[in-house]
Amino acid sequence: MEERNRPEEEQEAQEEYSFLQEVIKDEAGSRKKLKSDIVRVISFGFVFGIVACFSFYAFRPWIESKFEGGPEQVTIPKDEEEEEDQKPEEEVKEEERPVLDTDSYREMLQSLKGVAKETNKSVVEISGVTGDGDWTKELNDSSRSISGIIVADNSRELLVLGKMLPVRDAEQILVTFADGEKYEASVKRREGNLGLCVYGVPREKISGETWSRIEVATLGSSNAVGMGDTAIVLGKPFGYANAVSYGIVASDRTYMEFSDGRFSIIYTDIAGAGAGSGVIANIRGEIIGIIDQKILDENSRNQIAGYGISDIKEMIELLSNGAGVPYTGLCGVDVTEEMEEFPEGIYVTEVEADSPAMAAGIQSGDIITSVDGSETSTVSGYHGVLMKKVPGNRIILKGCRQGAGGEYVDIDFTVVVGTKE
Repeated sequence: MEERNRPEEEQEAQEEYSFLQEVIKDEAGSRKKLKSDIVRVISFGFVFGIVACFSFYAFRPWIESKFEGGPEQVTIPKDEEEEEDQKPEEEVKEEERPVLDTDSYREMLQSLKGVAKETNKSVVEISGVTGDGDWTKELNDSSRSISGIIVADNSRELLVLGKMLPVRDAEQILVTFADGEKYEASVKRREGNLGLCVYGVPREKISGETWSRIEVATLGSSNAVGMGDTAIVLGKPFGYANAVSYGIVASDRTYMEFSDGRFSIIYTDIAGAGAGSGVIANIRGEIIGIIDQKILDENSRNQIAGYGISDIKEMIELLSNGAGVPYTGLCGVDVTEEMEEFPEGIYVTEVEADSPAMAAGIQSGDIITSVDGSETSTVSGYHGVLMKKVPGNRIILKGCRQGAGGEYVDIDFTVVVGTKE
C-alpha cells in the first residue's frame, strides 16, 4: 500500500518544486547572434540610405513639380486714383510759394539723388552672348546689352522687364544686378508689337548678398503725369550702364498708334543716345515709363522718351505669367468729328501682313464699329476688349466698307486672336 502511494508523492513533489527548474542558455552564442543581427540591420540601413539619396536626387524635379506647385501668379496692380493734395495754381498765394535759393536747390538735388539711389536697386543690365568670340568682349560691348527693371517675384524666378535684346541669336543671357553680380537668365515671354520681353532669373541662384541690394520696382501711374513734373531717367539712356539724369516731363499728352492699340508716350527734356534704354521714374521713385528711343522722329533731337507704364501694365502681367499678348494686327485711328465723311468708329489705316486681321479679310479703309457685340468707336476701347481675350479665341468684328458708288455697306469679320513674337 505504501509502495503504491510513493509514485504519487514523488509526482506531487516534482510539481511543487518545478519553479526551481532552469533552462541553461548558451550566452556566448546569443551575443554572437545579437551582434550579427545589429550588423545586418546597420548594413541594410546604410544600403537603403544610399538608394534613397540617389532616388531622391533622380526624381527631385518630378517631386518638386508635383508637391511644391508651380510659380505664383503675378498680378500687376492697376492705377489708383490719386488725391489732389495741392491747390490749383491760381489759388496758391504768393507768400505760400517756396523760395528757391542755393540751399534749397542743394537740398532738392540731394533728395533726388536719394530717390535715384533707391530706384536704381530695381534697375538691371541685360546682355546677350553669342559664343562666337571672346565673351568678355561681348559683355563689354554696350551695343549687345539693354537696361531693364525688376517687375515681379513669382517665388521661382525674379522677373525682369526690358526690350528685346539686339542680339537675337544669343546663346546665353546674363542679367547684371545693382551690386554688379551677373546671373544667367532665360526668356520668359516676348511680344513683337512694342518689342517688350520678360526675362526670368532663378531665385535659388541669387546669393543672399545680392538679395540685400536689390528690390522689385514700384510701378506708378503714367496717367497722373503732368507737363513740367520731375523726371528721373535710369539705366542706359546715354548708351552706357548705371547712368542717371534729372529733368522734367516735356510732353504728357502724346500718343502713338501701334497694332491693336494706342499708347501714351512720355517725352522728357533730357537728351539721350539713339539706342538708349532704361526707365523713367517720378519724384517718388515709381516707374512711369519704359524708354524706347526708336519711337522718336527726326525732329525730337534725341529727347529721352518711353511708353507710359499705365498703358502696358496688362501686357507686363501677361508676359510675366508666360502668356502671349493677344494680337490681331489691326492698325487704326479714331474717327473724329472732323472726319465727317466717315461713319463713327475705328478707321483702319493698315493691316499687318500675315496677321489674323488680314486672314479675316480686313482691309485699309474699313470702319470697325463693334467688337463681340459691344459698340466701340475708339482704338483704346478695342484694345481693352482684346486684352481680355486669349490667343485662339474668335472675335466678331462688325463694320462697314465703302462700295464702288461711295456708299458704305455693312460687313462682318471673324478674327482668330493670335500672338506676335
